[in-house]
Amino acid sequence: MTNTLFEKLKPENGYVIGEIACGHEGNIDKLEKIIDCIHSGGAQIVKFQIFIPEERATKNHPEWKIFNDLSLTEDEWMRAVKYARKRKLIILADIFGDIGFDIAERIKVDGYKIHSEDLLNSYFIKKVALTEKILLIGVGGAHRSEVYELINYLDKLNLCQQIILMPGVQTFPTSIDAHSIDEVSDLWEKYHRYGGIKVGFADHISGDLPEALTVPLMAFANGACLVEKHITVNRSDKWEDYQSALGKEDFGDFIEQVRKLCPLLSPVGKYNDAETKYRKMFKKSPTVSRDYEANLSILPSDIQYLKHENNKIPLSALQIANKVLREKVVAKEYLCLNKFKNCVGGIIVARCGSSRLPNKAILKIQGRETIALLIERIKRCKNLDKVILATSTDSSDDVLEKIAKREGVLIFRGSLNDLSLRFYEAAKHYKLDHIVRITGDDIVRDETIIDLAIKSHLESSCDVTITKNMPYGCASEIFSVSTLETILNTVQEPKNTEYLEYYLENERYFSVNKYKANYDFDQSIRLTLDYKEDFDFFVSVFDDLYSKNHKFELKDVLNLLKKKPSMISINKNKTLKYKKEELNLKLNI
Repeated sequence: MTNTLFEKLKPENGYVIGEIACGHEGNIDKLEKIIDCIHSGGAQIVKFQIFIPEERATKNHPEWKIFNDLSLTEDEWMRAVKYARKRKLIILADIFGDIGFDIAERIKVDGYKIHSEDLLNSYFIKKVALTEKILLIGVGGAHRSEVYELINYLDKLNLCQQIILMPGVQTFPTSIDAHSIDEVSDLWEKYHRYGGIKVGFADHISGDLPEALTVPLMAFANGACLVEKHITVNRSDKWEDYQSALGKEDFGDFIEQVRKLCPLLSPVGKYNDAETKYRKMFKKSPTVSRDYEANLSILPSDIQYLKHENNKIPLSALQIANKVLREKVVAKEYLCLNKFKNCVGGIIVARCGSSRLPNKAILKIQGRETIALLIERIKRCKNLDKVILATSTDSSDDVLEKIAKREGVLIFRGSLNDLSLRFYEAAKHYKLDHIVRITGDDIVRDETIIDLAIKSHLESSCDVTITKNMPYGCASEIFSVSTLETILNTVQEPKNTEYLEYYLENERYFSVNKYKANYDFDQSIRLTLDYKEDFDFFVSVFDDLYSKNHKFELKDVLNLLKKKPSMISINKNKTLKYKKEELNLKLNI
């Protein structure tokens, strides 16, 4: 549970610890009443303080009697755990020494907190961390050198993977100005690199102040992965530790606010429905203020933006100015990409170096190199102005240049490893406006759908067009050269542009048009060349179809696989190199 829980502890998920502390006053019945308040309020986690007096003070210390009166027996703690479990609460425990720790282990709590008073007890903290359960460490009132010493020690032992640092001090109650929201992000920035340490927040503001509800929300907004909130049944009863505790009703109200507001902290995603509606309601569309004949360039001074009945994706003035028209337009006419002359190029990227299937581009099927089979197919596209084979400058790829010339397509040689840069440089070299992205592995790309998608792309005026409902290895992306330039100039992790389609499909970054094909096919079909099994699969397909008709289409492949479904199993179990969620796909825009 704890590994899964640690992963879920994010500000947007709004995890709240119902902190009981000593509010039970050593009475198990009172403890159960507070557990009920936590459960009914809607918090996910309850936290106990499990201790025996000997672990907190000497008998001569003035707090000895307090601790003694507030302690519970192991049997009572077991009863409390069972009571909380029935209410499906996650159970954490403050522990203050080996005896309390042993009790907590026997009653099987889900995780621990080390109180700030034990921050310097390094070997004890190590012992607790070795359980591999979630471990909250209180850092209130600590010098940063003390925090650093402990974390550095635990990191060398590879024990930081479940740690949450908890700033906050308790002075029964603590004044508002003694809290720091900035400390949450500051601690995260300095310690996250140690095994992915997270930071929570424990406030101790007087429970009768409105800030007792708002300050923890501010902590979530500044990156706290959870907050710890003291709770009592009724503040007017003044049970132990009531000073900074919320009563039952206020606690429920607080949790309701957390549930409503924390999801707003989720990472920025695609446009939501409200944004889409707003855009359609208010965005102006580009027109011209006077008539223009074909073959003329639009002057910047003649561009006019108006709310237009033809409300599509609007082009920017920078995309229109000085562009050459391919047809006549009249004043106030809506301007989209297909009104202009556009150079659309299909760029096929390929190279011979491959760790999984060496020289796959020049392996032969039916006497033809796989890359030649793909080129042959792409040349049949009617809406492509240019077909370009883009390979690397490495001498191992000289053979690909020879094939390109033999097949009558353009050749470009660029970066060995940066595929997106190679796309971009090839596009600039051949003065393209839009790119159809084609990888050399996808040797049965659908030329029919590519043509239809190009038409849709220019009509939509979107940055990107993606073909949908296509078998794996057959989908195509069409995008403007300026879109690719934006990605290359702003990408946070340049190596991940190998997976360019993941950036292109992000509707937060770009306007995306989707062209949906009407194919019906088995979703496990894999039509890309990356492994020996893929090659064997394509040999079977081409032996059946190419020998009869060199111009067979994707629909013919799908019909073949319906007739012979056993062919699908040849390569269906091969998987992606990376999963999308494992990659940093952010742009600095």
